[in-house]
Amino acid sequence: MLVVKKDTEKKLIATLKNLWENQPTYRCLQFRFSTLEDDVAEFHTLLIHHLRGLLSDESAQSYICSDGDIFVITRSLTQKTLETFLTSLAHKLPPALLPPGLAVLYEIGVDWSRLRTMCNKKIEAIQIASHQTKAPLRPSPEKLQKQDALKSMNKDLLSSLAMRRMTRAKPEIMVIEDDPFTQKLVSTTLKKKFALTIADNGAGGLMSYVNKAPDILFLDIGLPDMDGHAVLDKLFTIDPDAYVVMFSGNGDKENVLKAVQRGAKGFIGKPFTQEKLFAYIEKSPFITAKTQKETPYADSYR
Repeated sequence: MLVVKKDTEKKLIATLKNLWENQPTYRCLQFRFSTLEDDVAEFHTLLIHHLRGLLSDESAQSYICSDGDIFVITRSLTQKTLETFLTSLAHKLPPALLPPGLAVLYEIGVDWSRLRTMCNKKIEAIQIASHQTKAPLRPSPEKLQKQDALKSMNKDLLSSLAMRRMTRAKPEIMVIEDDPFTQKLVSTTLKKKFALTIADNGAGGLMSYVNKAPDILFLDIGLPDMDGHAVLDKLFTIDPDAYVVMFSGNGDKENVLKAVQRGAKGFIGKPFTQEKLFAYIEKSPFITAKTQKETPYADSYR
């Protein structure tokens, strides 16, 4: 399924107009995420992933608009099929993200006028926003503080990192991930069974790593302040024995090879299952050493 993210609104209205003139029986499915108060951009990848499984139509196209709405154009999609899909999706997304009326199915030949009006309003909103003067982007005080802190890490913590990890009785897991959906998934899966620390950026994550000395680190490649590969390089200068597994929504071979060459022990593509998390947790030599000493605890997370 083709996914359009650039100049979406203009490409969408052009496609709809062409289908209205030539193939009016095509259907257009709208997910009205712009009506929700929460920022749902992080759920787009998950939704597109499940849509690929729903639609057998190879010509299907998905348009992700700047306001968060998603339009899916396909040859044939019935209301009954849509309702079945939403029911299955309800088990994977928070209820607040699937309110009644979120998904609307249109027949392009019948609803062209309404679809055209919606697209024109979105294009107009983008044009208005583009004329607004924006202040130059500057690093936030919080980010500057974190960058300064990286230059002055506690030497005692650095030198004792390996010893603190070895002598700690219980496994400590850490995640550096800025995607709220992935954070919630990991937290729900692991927080009741392990000590868990989550950081949402590379600089803060490196400092937390030194403080916590985790037995395994799950590290996202796409972070807001630093590339995950750069974090990996800095991490191994701090802790050459670190056990790191990479997260990424872009599971291409180049990223996998690059992460492994830098020392990562594995790679998990998003979205993922809890089984994949536990599989790597059980492979960590630091966690294996702890669970072998304390068998009842080892059995508690299986």
